[in-house]
Amino acid sequence: MDVDGRVQRLGGRHSIAINARLVAATNRDLKAMVADGKFREDLYFRLNVVPLRIPPLRERPEDIPVMLTAFLESLSRKYGARKRLAPEVLQALSDYHYPGNVRELE
Repeated sequence: MDVDGRVQRLGGRHSIAINARLVAATNRDLKAMVADGKFREDLYFRLNVVPLRIPPLRERPEDIPVMLTAFLESLSRKYGARKRLAPEVLQALSDYHYPGNVRELE
């Protein structure tokens, strides 16, 4: 998409006006990568219009029981079997470090 909000289909001859927003995520420090010359500065500033930092799961353990409940409810609906976690299982899952973040919890 160019700055005027137009795109051209791959192999196309004409550009098309669109109204879109892009949401991008990374686990890299793009600002440092720009400083090191490993990421384009112009792209960084186009992507970094409204930066949001969501801390990793290990920094917000209070979210783990809420997420587990949501995951279990979803699986219960999918498979038609209501399941619950024993308190000691919930505690063990809450104490884990989760290097894979939410994907690992799920």
